[in-house]
Amino acid sequence: MDIILNILAFAQSANNGAAFTFELLYMLFFIVIIAISFIPGLQQQYQMMFMSKDVEKNLNTIENYLKDAKGIAEKLLKEKNFQDPKAFLDRVIDRFVIDPVSIEPTDIISRMKLLLRTNEDTVRQMITKYSPNIDPMSRSQIEVSIEVINALNMIYKVIRHYFLLAKKLKNLMIMYQLQAVAPIYAKLAEAYGKAQKVFLQGIPVGDGLGPLVASRFLMNINDKWSPSKDTIAGSMEFEGRKLIVVKAEGPMATVGEPGEAVQNIVEKEGNKVARIITVDAALKLEGEETGSIAEGMGVAMGDPGPEKIAIERVAAKYNIPIDAVIVKMSMEEAITEMRKEVYEAADKVVNYVKNIILERTKPGDTVVLVGVGNTVGIAQ
Repeated sequence: MDIILNILAFAQSANNGAAFTFELLYMLFFIVIIAISFIPGLQQQYQMMFMSKDVEKNLNTIENYLKDAKGIAEKLLKEKNFQDPKAFLDRVIDRFVIDPVSIEPTDIISRMKLLLRTNEDTVRQMITKYSPNIDPMSRSQIEVSIEVINALNMIYKVIRHYFLLAKKLKNLMIMYQLQAVAPIYAKLAEAYGKAQKVFLQGIPVGDGLGPLVASRFLMNINDKWSPSKDTIAGSMEFEGRKLIVVKAEGPMATVGEPGEAVQNIVEKEGNKVARIITVDAALKLEGEETGSIAEGMGVAMGDPGPEKIAIERVAAKYNIPIDAVIVKMSMEEAITEMRKEVYEAADKVVNYVKNIILERTKPGDTVVLVGVGNTVGIAQ
């Protein structure tokens, strides 16, 4: 550093306060680079400063999406006559569900089911307390806004935690990792921000692919019933088979309880059920086309466990094969407005399902078709 100061002093005296020459600036830059390269710790400090600026930029982006989401939610709550929207949001923004003990797995699904459903019911009770006369559609919009804000808040707080920790400990490795993942989470935050606006407008999202396929059948059925909470079902005759179709009850923003619905239906039908077919959206890998269709075995469902295992257990009890048909899309495409490719794939999946029924069942059989996903904007 003394060398640099001497050069600056020399330049000032040589030029009488005039601008540095190009050669002198070049020499100064060269010496700074040498200093950064060889002075112990200086290079690391420079890297830390550079990376922290990059991470901080993404952190600010995430924070802005969080602020926007809270602003939109507060506006919605005011429109729905909530007396103190900010107080309500402060109560739910950090709401969490603690996973049940997994070291002792006995009955873990029942415990998880209890926790998840109790949390859902509690949030609904809180909404009803603040706005007693709220309609189901508005309530579902508020629930979605809460989920979006909760997710954005968690992303922001976790990234901020490791950012401040890296700076506090001057830990270059933590900052390296943050610099790598922060842009990914900033992109995810952007998707959540878009999703909130889409859900509030009641526009179908990519994840509604399953319910859309189910609705193609249900729209021709007059006799419908509710086999579980927020879930609708109907039966029809198809090529000599009894086809029972299940989806979340639209056009509210809900995924329903399809697992319990299928369990109740199969227990009622018994050994008559020859096949269960599940249809759902699935995350694609980079390079795969949006709207591409794939087929396999098992329950196509992004559930934490309780709904999915309910279908698996009842299928195992009655020895019923489970087919899975998925339509691929990105995370952003799943939670934002339904793309043209996904919408067009729905009709292809309808034909796909019909072929499965004809190929793998016989006249007189009963088939259960489950359209899995969020049914916002999709009726039945």
